[in-house]
Amino acid sequence: MIEVFVSEKLVVRVPCAVIEHEGKILAGQRSAALSFPLQWEFPGGKLEKGETDEEGLIREIREELDVEIEIIHKLPVTVKDQGWREIILVPFVCRLRSHVITLTEHEQVLWLNPEELPSIDWTEGDLNIIQNYYDYLSIKL
Repeated sequence: MIEVFVSEKLVVRVPCAVIEHEGKILAGQRSAALSFPLQWEFPGGKLEKGETDEEGLIREIREELDVEIEIIHKLPVTVKDQGWREIILVPFVCRLRSHVITLTEHEQVLWLNPEELPSIDWTEGDLNIIQNYYDYLSIKL
């Protein structure tokens, strides 16, 4: 009898923030040293053991941007299968509670009007978040 071991796919849950401020949305450019170098994303990161999505997001935004956020609304989850791992993006619409951003991981950030979001090179998963954000805006308005 031959035994076959199938390795389980790594599943990574990544809460991220669609940060609204004065009618604009924050986009962060990924570091050249990371996967998807220099592409744009909504800031956030992997959960630590025992964290809720919300706790992890607040911690990640504090670590990456050195600001405090208020979570307003959860958007639909986006799943990206990368073969060896599955990324579960959990986006939240947020507002800034503090306003002086200090970058620790991103190359740069941009503040864009909602209609400008498609004009930059987003990671594939974040493109789905943009569409879900537009759906959210259409219901909200």
